[in-house]
Amino acid sequence: MHQMQCLSFPPKNHPLQQKSFQPPLTYRRKSSIIECSSRSSFRLNNQIKIAVNNEGIISNRNQHKPSNGHLVPLALQDGYALQSENDHTAAATPSFLEVFKRKLNGIAHLTRPYAWINIIVAVTSVSLLPIQSLSDMTPNFFTGIIMAIVPTILMNVFLCAINQICDVEIDKINKPYLPLASGDLSIGTAIAICVGCTLMSLAMGVMSGSPALLWAQILWFLTGCAYSLPLPFLRWKSHTFMAPFTLVILMGLLLQIPFFIHSQTYVLGRPFIMTRSFIFTTAIMSIFAFVNGLLKDLPDVEGDKAFGMQTLCVLLGKEKVLPLCVNLMLIGYGGAIIAGSSSSSIISKLVTIIGHSILAFMVWLRSRKVDLDSFESQFSFYMYLWKASDYSTSVVNIESKIQTSYSFTI
Repeated sequence: MHQMQCLSFPPKNHPLQQKSFQPPLTYRRKSSIIECSSRSSFRLNNQIKIAVNNEGIISNRNQHKPSNGHLVPLALQDGYALQSENDHTAAATPSFLEVFKRKLNGIAHLTRPYAWINIIVAVTSVSLLPIQSLSDMTPNFFTGIIMAIVPTILMNVFLCAINQICDVEIDKINKPYLPLASGDLSIGTAIAICVGCTLMSLAMGVMSGSPALLWAQILWFLTGCAYSLPLPFLRWKSHTFMAPFTLVILMGLLLQIPFFIHSQTYVLGRPFIMTRSFIFTTAIMSIFAFVNGLLKDLPDVEGDKAFGMQTLCVLLGKEKVLPLCVNLMLIGYGGAIIAGSSSSSIISKLVTIIGHSILAFMVWLRSRKVDLDSFESQFSFYMYLWKASDYSTSVVNIESKIQTSYSFTI
């Protein structure tokens, strides 16, 4: 039998090597996965050295050699090569517009513009209470209202910002989306906003020439510091009942009394007269402010527990605090209905009774849908109560315009 012997060629002189093209090979990468970009490129394991042989088959020729960390492009049929890591980093760098939007969103979360609506409605409503006729509604009157609203909004920005500055660590647990907790804004930026808004608010109070307006800004500043600053005898938000009473001071008293005096004495130039509608509004808003002071801690139980905050939600639990708040709101609406029914005007009775009955039913109905395991559900109900307070203020203001005969001089 004739035996054939196979010829042996050195690798570089192999006949097949001379007839075909050896494509460029090798790709080394630290990534442990394969990713395909829109430019048909690959990223492969750092321990795999890729070679394309003469038949177009990709094989592993370097499984045990460590990678030297270099990135070698693997050419594909579409003519594109893999981008380097620096190219991906550059592509991932946010644009100026994206950075600007993120900063603007952070400032919005820091200053909480939704609270401005409450201030505008409350200050406008209480400023309208001293009006006795349409002739009082002059351009000077509306200028006086704006003069009261703007510095109050600025001071409220200070309250929101100083509260977040003092609660950064707690917010990392309760509300990590807030700008200081997430890092979207720096502490220095927040402090600058605090200082700037406070100085502008106090300066506007001085320039207004209204003692009531100036004292309102000073008392708001002092109350905000007492509520948030971690100093001896302060940090009222960490005490069980001081937190809701702080909101009573801010939203129930300081958002009513000084601006009523400012409108009546400084804008309209009349002696101070405490009307029935003013007393009624202050009482109702104080009840709602107390409820909101309790309810605001509902979504924050986990973080408050971790930092030793003795809020009522921590002491009693969400399951007991929620119905307590709802019942207090219903009591407030019940008092408003009783006060309205005592009016001698049929129209005033109808506005007060029907308006507050609808609001009470809507609050009760909304409370039945609150999920105590959902932060979004709890926070949404808290925001709804703020809106309900604004609606109630509007109803009281309408009722006061219908009947103004019940007043007495102090």
